[in-house]
Amino acid sequence: MKQITIDELRNLLNEGSVNFSFTKKDGSERESFGTTSRELIPKDKMPKSSLRFFDLDLGEWRSIPADTEMITLLK
Repeated sequence: MKQITIDELRNLLNEGSVNFSFTKKDGSERESFGTTSRELIPKDKMPKSSLRFFDLDLGEWRSIPADTEMITLLK
C-alpha cells in the first residue's frame, strides 16, 4: 500500500477509478472504490451542481447548478 496526498487522489479520481482508504475524523477507516471521471459516472448520477467555489464575501462554499444557462462577469 502506498500513501498519497489529497491532490494525488484528486488527480487519480479524475483519470479513472481508484480503490483507496482513508481515516475518518472519528478515527475509523473507510474503504472506497470511486471516481470523478465523467466518462465512468452514469448520467442519472451526475452531480446536480457542476461548479463549487468559495465565496470570499460570505466565507462559505457555494455551487452553481449544472443547468445554469447564463453567468455574468462583474467588475
